[in-house]
Amino acid sequence: MVATITSWTDAARSAGPRRDAHPSAATAEVAARLHGPRRSTEIVHRSRHAVYVRDGDRCLAVLARDAVAVPCGLLTGWPDLAATRTVVLGEGVCVVDGRTLRVSRYVEARVAVRPALAADDLSDASLLVAVAAHLPTGTTAYDRLGDDDPRAVAGLLGRGPGLTPLGDDVLAGWLVTRYAAGLHAGQVVDRVLSDAPTRTTTVSATLLSHAARGEAVPELRALVDGLGAPGTDARLAALLEVGHTSGAGLALGVALAVRRRAAVAA
Repeated sequence: MVATITSWTDAARSAGPRRDAHPSAATAEVAARLHGPRRSTEIVHRSRHAVYVRDGDRCLAVLARDAVAVPCGLLTGWPDLAATRTVVLGEGVCVVDGRTLRVSRYVEARVAVRPALAADDLSDASLLVAVAAHLPTGTTAYDRLGDDDPRAVAGLLGRGPGLTPLGDDVLAGWLVTRYAAGLHAGQVVDRVLSDAPTRTTTVSATLLSHAARGEAVPELRALVDGLGAPGTDARLAALLEVGHTSGAGLALGVALAVRRRAAVAA
């Protein structure tokens, strides 16, 4: 998955320069996770764009400058991470093959909360077509998710291709949109959080826990924050550029959440 990180830096505030380390940007939560004793980590995914490591029961990502800005990541200016061999965390820093990273800017990853979230004309029909070839579950799981039915989780969690399985992307888009609408709890949220650690990848389980708190990649946040405002088509197009299928899955989750909100409003 490849995307620019400039929209994150727009939201960043300075945490002060440090001359003894390479600068990076992260949320306050990710920065806090760098504290504690020095500890080696297990690399669970490595590419040119990102290195994901296991830290306890969750993942943290070191991100190249053209990576998708996931909320569990440290955003760097480095062009290529494919050769990374070791990542050590602790004492307030992240050490990547001997290069020390410190968080020099804090960024925001959470959508705005608008209890009166306006329904949009975002149609799920074309998005269903976009994911159908990759996630052949029929429409039952989608219908259930639109109705806030926890049985939808079994049909989506861990299903489909990708480091973040496509079904998880649908769930993440739905969770973030529901959070934006002020709906921070519910049976689907509880089921996702209880089942994800054993039903999907560690990377995806981590990102789903962020989604349940309304935290997402900038392209998804832009779409959700802009629901009901002009420019939806452009924001949707930008989201669809994320990954091979992830953008479509995330957008479908948004559409299903919006559809449910419209039905409730009616």
